[in-house]
Amino acid sequence: MPETTINAFTGVRADRQIERKRRFHSRIIKAAAYPVAGTLTVLLLTAALPPIVADQSDRAILDAPVSLLTTPIPGEVSSVSASVGTHMAASAPLAEVSNTRVDQTTLMNLKSRYDTLRQAYETARAEYEADHHYIAVLDQEIAAEKAQLIKQYSDKVAALKADAGSAQASFGERKAIHDQEVTLLAHGEVSAGMVKPVSQQLAAADSHRLSASAQLAALTTQLDALRSNVFIGDDLIGIAAIAQKRRDVAFDASAKAIEEKEAKAALDSASTLVRQEQARVSSLQKIKLVSPGPLEVLHISAAPGRYVSAGDSLATLVNCKNLFAVAIFSYRQASSLTVGTRVTISGAGTAASVGGVVRDIIPKSDEKTDELYAVSFPQTERREMYVVVKPDNVDALRPRNEEGSPQGSCPVGKWITVSRPSGWIPSTSVVWREISRLVARTTAAIAALPTAGHWGGDL
Repeated sequence: MPETTINAFTGVRADRQIERKRRFHSRIIKAAAYPVAGTLTVLLLTAALPPIVADQSDRAILDAPVSLLTTPIPGEVSSVSASVGTHMAASAPLAEVSNTRVDQTTLMNLKSRYDTLRQAYETARAEYEADHHYIAVLDQEIAAEKAQLIKQYSDKVAALKADAGSAQASFGERKAIHDQEVTLLAHGEVSAGMVKPVSQQLAAADSHRLSASAQLAALTTQLDALRSNVFIGDDLIGIAAIAQKRRDVAFDASAKAIEEKEAKAALDSASTLVRQEQARVSSLQKIKLVSPGPLEVLHISAAPGRYVSAGDSLATLVNCKNLFAVAIFSYRQASSLTVGTRVTISGAGTAASVGGVVRDIIPKSDEKTDELYAVSFPQTERREMYVVVKPDNVDALRPRNEEGSPQGSCPVGKWITVSRPSGWIPSTSVVWREISRLVARTTAAIAALPTAGHWGGDL
């Protein structure tokens, strides 16, 4: 009996101890749960509420439009004369691409056609020159014979003039005798039989005079025609044949001149095509790529020795003068951040803030839009928008050297903070960052204070 009572008492005591421990653990858990729940509540509120109504955004980045330097021909990159961060002047050489596998079939066909046309042109020109030489020889022969014939005809004309003069004189003499005999016949001093022979002689003299005059006129006309290159007459058959030959050769020379001009036009056209094709082949064999303007090299996509295809990008260039900021705000701030609203930009590696103006509001971004800029726009959440800001002074956002002058490359891709000057609700991350800085400065100041032992030692 006593042993049973002792065991029962011991069991009750053990149960009470277990119950007390359970209650103690429950209190500890509750005591720890309240601070954790409060911390989580604060974190959730600070993470959710400020982005909706905040007048400040640290989800902002510096960006700029880019220019892609693409190769128009396939080939191997021979050289790259620039590096990332290099400031390129307009038309400055940046890269060179060579291609030794250009198809030259068209150029060879054009050259073959050019050679054929050149031979045709040279043949036509040679025939034209031969005809002209033949014409010159015929002209010399015609001139020589013409001069000889003119001399002969001139002598004949002179002789005929003398004959015509003699015939005229003989006619005059016969006419005088005839007139005298007629007068004597009228006076009855001579008979009619004596007048008849005189009349016949006068008629003969007149016929001779007319014949001599006609011959003189005919020969004079023929001489004038000969001098005018009109060759008519039996004794001019030879020179007339030469003149006809000269005309035939001249007609052939005119035809050859037309053929020469046609061949020259075709040759010039073929030569132009050959030059254009040679220029095209040369441009496909080797090309120097230059900077399209005063830009900065942001990225090099190809190294020397790499094979590239037509249209491949070799480098990405950016104009830092076109730098802008892209910030993410809640759509509830759209009315406060209209186009033209003044904002401030900070956190770009400079101590001072930089003013800016809202230039555009973009609801969403896509891949095609991101390809136009150096850095893709930050990812937005639901009910958020992009605010594009143009800085007042782009150089103020660049890093500074000891003298305070801008240095380094274009600050694209740097995270910044965009704030409304009249705003009063800051970004959560900015608040936490400022608190952490304040705690760090306070801790450093406390650590820098002298200890009591140190003061006592000094005393």
